[in-house]
Amino acid sequence: MHRPLLLALSFATLASAQLRPDGATASFRGSLPPKPTAALSAEQESSIEKQLAEVTTEFKKVQSHERSADAAIFIKAVRYALDFDEWYDKKPEDGIKKATALLDEAQKRIASLKQNKTPWVEGSGQKVLGFYSKIDGSAQPYGVEVPEGLSFGQGKKPVPMWVWLHGRGDTATDLHFVYSRLNAKKPGQFQPKGTIVIHPFGRYCNGWKSAGETDVFEARDDAKARFNVDENRIALAGFSMGGAGAWHIGAHFADQWACVHTGAGFVDVKRYQKLTPDKMPPWYEQVLWGVYDVPDYALNFKNVPLISYSGENDTQRDSAEYMTEVLAKEGITRPHLIGPGMGHKYHPEVIKEVQALIEQAVEKGRDPMPKKVVLQTRSNRYNKMFWVELGALKKQWEDGRIEAEIDEAAKLLRVKTKNVASFYLDPDFLRNEAYKGFKLLIDGQALHEIDSRANGYAWEAPEEESRGGWTYAGKFNLAGSKGLGDDGLIDSFFQEAFTIVLPDKPCANPQVDAWVKAESQHFIQRWRSLMRGDPKVILASEIPDDADLDDLPRLCLWGDAQGNSVIARISAKLPFQWTSSTLTMAGKSYDAKSHVPVLSYRWNRLRWASRIVLNSGLTFREAHDRTNSLQNPKLPDWAILDITEPPTAESAGKVVAADFFDENWKVK
Repeated sequence: MHRPLLLALSFATLASAQLRPDGATASFRGSLPPKPTAALSAEQESSIEKQLAEVTTEFKKVQSHERSADAAIFIKAVRYALDFDEWYDKKPEDGIKKATALLDEAQKRIASLKQNKTPWVEGSGQKVLGFYSKIDGSAQPYGVEVPEGLSFGQGKKPVPMWVWLHGRGDTATDLHFVYSRLNAKKPGQFQPKGTIVIHPFGRYCNGWKSAGETDVFEARDDAKARFNVDENRIALAGFSMGGAGAWHIGAHFADQWACVHTGAGFVDVKRYQKLTPDKMPPWYEQVLWGVYDVPDYALNFKNVPLISYSGENDTQRDSAEYMTEVLAKEGITRPHLIGPGMGHKYHPEVIKEVQALIEQAVEKGRDPMPKKVVLQTRSNRYNKMFWVELGALKKQWEDGRIEAEIDEAAKLLRVKTKNVASFYLDPDFLRNEAYKGFKLLIDGQALHEIDSRANGYAWEAPEEESRGGWTYAGKFNLAGSKGLGDDGLIDSFFQEAFTIVLPDKPCANPQVDAWVKAESQHFIQRWRSLMRGDPKVILASEIPDDADLDDLPRLCLWGDAQGNSVIARISAKLPFQWTSSTLTMAGKSYDAKSHVPVLSYRWNRLRWASRIVLNSGLTFREAHDRTNSLQNPKLPDWAILDITEPPTAESAGKVVAADFFDENWKVK
């Protein structure tokens, strides 16, 4: 019997990450980021702003250096703390101390960068580094722990790495995250031998979803390059919100890890929120639980070792027990270690057992080309597992599966599908000479022999059963224009690079114009405060009249055809008619003076850049920040909003119509 002792967590707020009766995380104080607890005086802010301006001026001299993000993270942290009053210490002087320490460190790093040196990366110990995100170009921080004596770098033996996802911390904004990593005196909860551990920021507090998901992979890849990490010996682990992130990212990207460890953490919306029929959201929001809900992706854990931990008395243990049932239905068992007497904490002895199991899996390593692969998804976005890539589902948001296996005895590559319109097989796998002469068998249909010289195989299912079986398609002619990693959602749009295009003329109707101005600014500020980056914003007039819109970066357009010239140029390609008096969508008409269309759309399925979002930012809003389990997409592909009902913390207006486009971006 283990002795139930308390173990300090990396983030103190984790201990209070239980749900309150109203469904909010116990630490939630009404907004993200919260209001300050020890606000600075005008004089104190002025002093910090002066220091910030001086450091920013110096930074411009090294901004083009490939490692300038290592200094930029400190400048950004202080700038955001000033912009959003992120002062959460006992007294203002403590906040000033943190800001000053970060600006001093920025100055030191700038001085080193001028000499093309990066001494803060060298040696062992705690480090805080940065990279520029491909989403919005913002500098994003991450922490690093290098154990004593570990030899790493180019020319050295590749080293293993753990990616540790932190728990919820409502006050753990850039300033406090970066300061804590810079001044960390003790290692984190796990100290795997001979292993680097990184701590992504995750874009603050979003449950490791949305841009937080992208942040994990960008931080991982930056660390891989710097420390010469063995890409087949990387573990994903986390606790509380980090455990939820490990569940989600582990299930959706199971082929990326040597091992996944889930410490507590929610796995779905309905069960975790204890939603009864009278509290259920609209039908389309329930459908969209299929974006992140882990049970809908459980089969993917056949691709990677999974190790779970729960405190015996932790309310989040229910999620892990639920996953035990779900996994068992797929024929999957995994260790689920219980900390006796523990609430929302690791047990000091059981954590050793957890670490040993993860280390064993990491030592064995990931097989990058396994002979058996399974993929389960409801989303065209989460479409790849090792050498199998989903082109498109027949019906997105319904259960889709691909199971592929080399049968050496029968000299067959067997593929079994469910709800799959098209898929692609990676040529690097098929070029293995050992598989020469093997035949491909898809859903019982025998096809030609595998040709190791081929550039891969893409297969297309018939739209109707009477049309026969699977046929060769060619990767870029796959059925359905939704697919190849795009689920078509508004929220998914903001997980990759985007540009906000504002109108520079008034909209046709004053009420619409006022709404567009307010909501576009709301999104810009919300992105900055919650996703911790400065989005690229331009005016419609900045796009040349002769620019090919199909080749422009993905655009988030605001306004109407009168106010935004880009909308005017593509209006004939959009799936609605919008005049100064009438808005018509899906066969119904609305008063254009009081209604606005919001949507995500692609008019050219062969051109990635033709994807746009119109009149919308992230569809989850401030009220949903009370628990990370609610920070999910709230709208399908399109909606009509009645803006006579003012925007709230839950909605940008009253939703009077909403639906998904079909698999070819057509109105149903």
